[in-house]
Amino acid sequence: MSNEIDVLIEYIRNEIGFTGPITPDDDLIKAGVLDSFNIVSLAMFAQEHFKVEFDDEDLVRDNLARLTSLVALINRYRVEQN
Repeated sequence: MSNEIDVLIEYIRNEIGFTGPITPDDDLIKAGVLDSFNIVSLAMFAQEHFKVEFDDEDLVRDNLARLTSLVALINRYRVEQN
């Protein structure tokens, strides 16, 4: 899982420009790291980079606010799509 977390943190740093500390269980929306636009961008990046396709009903705060939740969603789709 840490490889996926590292990729997502790198995206947040490079594309969103957040330079503060990020841990996998941080609520990135509550912490002000991500806003509604950034969360959609992160989800789109995750789908493209990890070659998965999320269902619309999966694109909710509970799945996207924490990196651990997003990685769990990615891994679930990897299993389902293979």
